[in-house]
This record gives sequence, structure tokens and C-alpha cells, in this order.
Amino acid sequence: MIIPNYFEDLNTFHVNTLPRRNYYVPYTNLEAAQTKQNRRESEVYTDLNGTWDFHYFDNVRLIENEYWLASQAAELDYDQITVPSCWQLQGYGQIQYTNTEYPIPYDPPYVPYDNPAGLYRRNLSIDELTPGESIHLNFEGVDSAFYVWVNDQFIGYSQISHANHEFDITEALHVGNNQLSVLVIQWSDGTYFEDQDKYRYSGIYRDVYLLKRQAQRLNHFRVKPDVAANLQTASIALEVLDAVDTNEITVNLWSPEGVLLNETKHAIKDEIVFEIEQPALWDAEHPNLYLLVIQAGNEFYRQEVGLRRVEIKDKQLYVNHQSIKLVGVNHHDTNPNTGATVTIADQIHDLEQMKLYNFNSIRTAHYPKTAEFYELTDRMGFYVMSEADVETHGVVDLYGVGGNDNYNLIADDPQFTASFVDRMDASIVPFYNYSSIIMWSAGNESGYGCGIEEMLRHARGLDPIRPLHYEAYWYRDRSIDFNDEFIDMYSRMYPSVDEIEELYFKNGIDRPFILCEYIHAMGNGPGDIKEYYDYMMSKPEFIGAFVWEWADHSVNLTRGTNEDPVYRYGGDHGEYPHAGNFCMDGLVYPDRTPHTAVLEHRQIFRRILLTAYELDTLSFTFKNLYDFSNASEKVQLSVEYYDVGGRLLETKVLSDFDVAPQGETTIILEIPANLSDEVASIRFVSSMVNQPGFEGRELGFDQVILKEFETDLTSVPSIKAIKVEETLGEYIVTIGTDILKFSKRNGAISQINRNGRDLLVQPGEWSIWRAPIDNDRNIKKEWYQANYDRAQTRVHYSDYVDHVDAHIITFRGVINSVARQDIVKFEVKWFVKQDGSIYLDLEAEKNPLMPFLPRFGMKLPLISEFDQVSYYGNGPFESYEDKHYASYLGHFEGKVADFYEPYVTPQENGSHNFVKNLIVASQSEKLGFTSEMSFSFNVSNYSVEQLTEVMHRDLLEIEDVTYLHLDVKQSGLGSNACGPVLHENYQFNDPQFIFGLGIFLI
Repeated sequence: MIIPNYFEDLNTFHVNTLPRRNYYVPYTNLEAAQTKQNRRESEVYTDLNGTWDFHYFDNVRLIENEYWLASQAAELDYDQITVPSCWQLQGYGQIQYTNTEYPIPYDPPYVPYDNPAGLYRRNLSIDELTPGESIHLNFEGVDSAFYVWVNDQFIGYSQISHANHEFDITEALHVGNNQLSVLVIQWSDGTYFEDQDKYRYSGIYRDVYLLKRQAQRLNHFRVKPDVAANLQTASIALEVLDAVDTNEITVNLWSPEGVLLNETKHAIKDEIVFEIEQPALWDAEHPNLYLLVIQAGNEFYRQEVGLRRVEIKDKQLYVNHQSIKLVGVNHHDTNPNTGATVTIADQIHDLEQMKLYNFNSIRTAHYPKTAEFYELTDRMGFYVMSEADVETHGVVDLYGVGGNDNYNLIADDPQFTASFVDRMDASIVPFYNYSSIIMWSAGNESGYGCGIEEMLRHARGLDPIRPLHYEAYWYRDRSIDFNDEFIDMYSRMYPSVDEIEELYFKNGIDRPFILCEYIHAMGNGPGDIKEYYDYMMSKPEFIGAFVWEWADHSVNLTRGTNEDPVYRYGGDHGEYPHAGNFCMDGLVYPDRTPHTAVLEHRQIFRRILLTAYELDTLSFTFKNLYDFSNASEKVQLSVEYYDVGGRLLETKVLSDFDVAPQGETTIILEIPANLSDEVASIRFVSSMVNQPGFEGRELGFDQVILKEFETDLTSVPSIKAIKVEETLGEYIVTIGTDILKFSKRNGAISQINRNGRDLLVQPGEWSIWRAPIDNDRNIKKEWYQANYDRAQTRVHYSDYVDHVDAHIITFRGVINSVARQDIVKFEVKWFVKQDGSIYLDLEAEKNPLMPFLPRFGMKLPLISEFDQVSYYGNGPFESYEDKHYASYLGHFEGKVADFYEPYVTPQENGSHNFVKNLIVASQSEKLGFTSEMSFSFNVSNYSVEQLTEVMHRDLLEIEDVTYLHLDVKQSGLGSNACGPVLHENYQFNDPQFIFGLGIFLI
């Protein structure tokens, strides 16, 4: 190999990189530093993003010539590639998604012999080189390792994919055109530390730029804000750690309102502290930022500073003396069109959406962001857990070494300690000055041992103030007496609420508790948010939780076109290993369209909460769960009045509504006199205010029912006497010109004929199967083993009796499956009343040996002309036993297609529960369904079978059928794809159950 093999050397992480420093981009004058937030507006910043020459090598070891040299560059053919980008999405190499398994054999520090590489080349045009000035080359993200040359001179080498790398290239430059060459290696010994659950992309995927540096300058400075215990005074200390040819600096300090507070000169060796009276404090609700501008010679550095007091005391997390909860989400850099390359606009959009869904905290899973991201979280107001670029999860997949018992293989091996420490350093030093970062995390899923302990010790030395986080302390070897002084909180992933109580809170806890990942948001789910919320809110020491995760990861096959996106995931690219669709686990779709799950999160974590009410006096008590804001600063409260049918009558803004932070208030509601007899329910809705562009966006609601729903469904009056005829295979009921048939095979409706037209495409049947959701990935193994997907009905007995009030058809039978025993025993009675209405009365008993049921109900495959749906029940969003809080009881209507939720991996979707009334209609016929006990329904143009078998939504074929499912209920959703088993309260495992349903031919 004609380059030094640094990429398989555990003693060489960086060659000729400049010492790490805090992030900044200098400006050339005070006004620019004060007013220009975008670094691209600095005169010393040269953007190197754009089109570069590119050549892909299958194996770096077989590169025969030094093509990065000018004399040999012409011997290669070059393509054009966009920088930044991921080369796999530009047509080079193998697209691969894997979760825990390493993409390469486990043989550290060695990587495969066939190790792909990409040679990037571009010109640098230098107008002048002033003696004493320096030109620094910055890479903000290169995966996984890279070598740099300028004008045939070797500049250096570096690794750590999610880190800034800076080189001084001054000596290699000349005025005019210069040649920059970068050789990127796909795999390095760093690959063993970067086994994050994501697509494995390669290349220069973040920004590249030049900085022109003056002879007199600061290289490294640290800003240390402090707030006094009484919160009445604060200070900003400035510590210069590295300066060149200067002993003096000038510092300007502006208030958040832009008022100049201080302008002073200081010797850099002095203790530089600015005292501030009555400070405007920073928190996630009021991201007040002071501005420091520091001048050294002709360089000016801007640093926004939030004054906040963050501390752990009484085993709680306090910000400015307020015990807070981190309502968090894990956030990867991911875009379906560009992969790990994301823009500032992408990041702003994500952060804005998080605010809309009541998040206040972010975990940077599982690596640091760029500095510009932290600038955004400073300004927009988020509490950030900033994580090191560390994950060695693949060790648990090694053969025959005990799975999770092998977690500590790398973490507790001293030969890797230096790598761990270097990665901790790279994740803290550049970002120390960002106020939104309130804690550091030493990485993810890497076990525990001497390497992690040294990481944490190094972090504490760099920053004694911020708390430290590391979840995999849970996997430590209990036989070793580790020092837990760096474990500032207990952190876990995906335990059940019961486990949290048993292991941490039952006998008292000695430090805070946090869930760095929970409620795995994969597909139709999660369904257990409320249980975690209730428990967390009941425990002051339970300081927060981070949903896994924000967005689905995928590759859009139609990227670069105007066609609708076609998303693909693991295994769709011919890669091995892969983890299938496990990357499709976000609260929002790849294009950031919200899943219903994020709406569920918004509602459960709403900040204005109805806590009590008295209907006699119409008094309603609300609590404000904002920590630092009066309610009126953040929300407008409206009241919506609904009639007994669930239709909106009127909306009124409660303009005087306000509540102090964490306070309560009681209001007396006056229902408008003209509505007093009609109002049956009230919905209090809080909406966003004081956020331009998002005014009026709903943030949460509370509903109060005043009068219970009463159906008004009636059948078309019978024209002729009702007649019942028994044949060998069915009972035929004639109601005037309408005919209903009940099958002796299964006891269900086999046909409905109205006006001479059959309304069912196929006979109806009882159904226990649902298209497995992603969170059914474990229980579905039992369902398949029990042959639930092949369930059939066997009627053992049938009878018909003509009573005075009704014609009664009775069936007794079982639901079973081939090669398996009975699953459900049932008795069904069909009552056909003289007015033409039909009533179902079902009693069932489940076999306790069989797994809990996915669902139980009747499926009616209607002709596709039945395209109109209206109902009273939970809406407007899909709802299930444990996922219904975003919905409310009301009247909703739409076309069948409107009830489809387009999960990228097809699965059960679009169900609605707590339904009392349902009408499904064509242009000429209507079928009505009602129940006093409420029921669940699902309507779709896709069969359960198709949703079960097809793996991508774009491959679904709309069927010429309207499949109507009328269910007693379904099992809940949970988060068992990567979490606890579905709670027994939401398992459809009832020993006995009943189902009552009225059917009307309208």
C-alpha cells in the first residue's frame, strides 16, 4: 500500500491536525461579528462545498499510483460528485442499513482487505497570501477516515466520522490555483467505535471550508456562565486557553435585547469576568442569549451565551431552581434523499416541529452534531444531551460469546482506552460554550469498563459542571468495583414501568433516573406513552425520557425527480448484514410528515392540563405545566361546544385565560344561552401563540362529556312481512325488498342484497387476525405458531326461532385453525326485529392456552361503491386500546381512502375505537351500525392479507373492495419492537367477552 496504514493503527488517530479548539468562525470587524449569525457571511470563510472531481476505488490497498499528486492525476478518469454527500447515494459502493451487527468481520484494529476508498479533488483559488496569516482547512464530517494533500504535499490524516478536523495548509499553498486532494477510506479501526443503528454511509458528508487566520489571534477560549443562587445576579467568565502573538483582547457584551452592556480591554492572562444584575435567564421556554464579541488583533469572535443554572440536587434535575422534566427525543441526521447529509433548513424544520409536538429536549443520537445545530438549539430553546461518537454494539452479535454478556469486550480492553478518550474529547472541546448543552453523554450501547470510565473521567476534567450520562453502565461487570462518581444518573433503555419501579424506586433511589430511549416509535405505535408519562410525572427523581426516535430512516428511490417518494430500507439494496425495516422507527415519516404517534405524544405531554371539574357549577381547574412561562405567553385557550351527535356548534376564545408556571386556576364557564340545551360535550383546546408561522397550531386539548351519545339510526320501514327461509347452507332473511343471508358455515352475514344488488363481494366472516404491526414482531411469532393467520370458523349448531318481537337465528361454534385446537368458542344470536333492524348478540370464551388475540370481530367485504364513512367515536386519528389520546369523541366523516395511514411497511392501520355509531354508504345505499357498549371499526381498500404480505406501501394494490371490520376491540400496540411486552391490560386475553351490535339498512 502506497499510503501509511493509519486506518488500522490504534496508536494513530490524527496526523498533523491542529489542536482541538472551541468552535467559531472569525469576522473581520465588530459590526459583522455582532450582526451576522451565518458564518458564510464572514469574509474569512471560504465555502468549499460544491462539485468536486471524484474517483471510486474498490480497494484502497490496490491503488497503484499516487493519483493525488498533480503529476499522476491525469492517469485517472474522474466523475463529478457533490460535496457534501454520501457516496452510496451518488451511485458508488453498497447502500447498507444495519443495526447492531458490524458491517465488517470483527477483527480490530483490522478491517477487510477489500476496503473501498474515494479520491476527491478540487481547485483552491488563492488571491493572496499575507505573511503571518494562516489558511486553515476544516472538515466537519468525513466517514470514516481520510488523508489530505495540497499541491502534492501531504497535509495529514484524521478519523472520527462525526467530528471537526482542522489542518493548517498555509505552507503548501501559493497564489493562484492550488490542488486539494482528499482520499476517504470507507472502513478504519474507528468503524468498531461507530456501530450506530443507521445507514452506513461514506464520504465527505458534512461541510468543508477554509478559514483565513490572522497572525494575531485567539485559537481557543472558554466561556463560563454562572448564575447566583438567588438568580438575581450572574456572571460570564472568559478564559483564553491559546493565543498567538497577542496579550490583549477587547470584549463587548450585549444583552438579549441588543443593548451594549460592556466594552473593555483585558490582558489575556487576567481573570475576565462580567457581572450582570437582574439577568435575563436562559431556559428552553425563554432562550435568552447574551452576545459576547471578542477582539484579538483584527479577528473578532462571536459567542452567544445563555445564563442558566443547571444542577442536580435532591436527586432531581434543576434549571434555574425549577425541577424539570426532559421531554426528549433522539435525533439522527437523516434525510431520505441525501442520507447523513442534512442542511440547516432540514435541522430548523425538525426543531420547529419538535416544538409543535411538545418536546423540550434532544439527545444527539449517537454522535455530536455540527456546531450550527447547537447554535440553533441555543436560539430556539432545547435542553440537549450531547453524545460522543461511540457505539460498539456489534460485540453482542459475536458467535458463542454470550450476547449481552459480551457487551464489555471493547469497553474493558485497555488497548482501546485511548480511542474512547479521544472521542470524548472531540465531543466536548468544540462545543463547550453552547448553553443548550446541559449534559454530556459518553456514547451509546458500548458496554462498560476501563475505557468508558476513562472517558467519563476525562469529561469531568474538561467540564466539572455539566452532568454526565452513560446508559450502558447497566451492563458493567458487577464483580469489578468501578468508580461510580462519574455516573450522575441511572439511565436505561426500554424497561417496563414495573421494572423501573422494582429496580430503582421501590426501595429509594440515590440519584436521578432517566430513560435515554423508550417507546420505540416503529410503525403503528407506540401505544404505551401514557403509562410512562404518568409514572414519570409521579416521581421527581425521574428526570426525563427520550423517545426513540424522531424520523424514519430510508432511501428514496425517486430522489432527484418530481415523482412521489418510494422508500426502501434494510435488505432492499442487496446488502448483508441488514436489519430490515428496523430503521423505520420514527415519530415522523422520512419526509417529516407526522405519524399519528407524534400527535399522541403532543397530547399526552400537553402543557395545559384539565385537572378537575364540577359539572353542576361548570367550574374547570387547569394546571400550567410550563416551568417558566405564564400560560398566556405560550398558548391561547379556546372552548369548543359539540352537540349530542358530536358535531361542532361553536368555538370561543377564552381571552382572559392565564396561569402562572406550574400553577393552577379555576374558571367558571358560561355556555351561550342559545346553545345551553344542545351542548353535549366541551373540548378545551390550547393553541400556539407568539410563534410567527405557527400561530394557532394545536398543542393539546381536554374533553368533557356532558350528555352521553344516543343513536338516531333507524331502518327503512319494512314493506312486506319479514320472512326467514332455511337452506342447507344458510338462513335467508327477507325484509321487504332487502335480503340478508347468514352462513351456517360460520354464523356470520354472508350476503346483503338491496334493490336486487349484492352488497358483499365475498361472504362475511369472523376475524381474529390483523396485519401485524411492527410492534407485534415478537408476539406474531406465537400468533403464527398458533396459526391465527389461518383461523377458520366451524359452526356446531344452528337454530331458528320465530318470536313475537323478533326472528332469532342462533349459532354455536368455534374459531380454530388447521393442526391446532380451538381458539374461541362462541354463541351468536341474530335478532331480526319487526322494524327491519338486526341485532347481534355474541358471547365468546377464549382458550386460555392460546396467545392473546390480535382482534375479534366480523369482516364484511363490501362492494367498492361503499366509499363514504361517517361515525361517532374516537377521531379524527386512528385509535387503539393504548393509543387514543390524540383523538376525541365526536362526529367524523370521510372517504374510505381518508382512513388509511400510509406506513412505509404495510401493517394494521386506521382503526377507530370507542365508536357508538357508524354509517358506511354508497350513492344509493347506507348501512348503519350502533352499539351501546361501543366498538372498533376499520375500513380499507386493502385486505388484511395484502397488508400482511406486502412489504412496501408503494407495492400495495388498491382492491375493488371496501373491507369493513367491526371489532369488539383489538389488542393494544405497545412498543415491543424494542421494548417491553405489551402490558396485560392491553392484551386481548379476556377469558370471556361479549359483542352487541345493531345493524340498520338505511
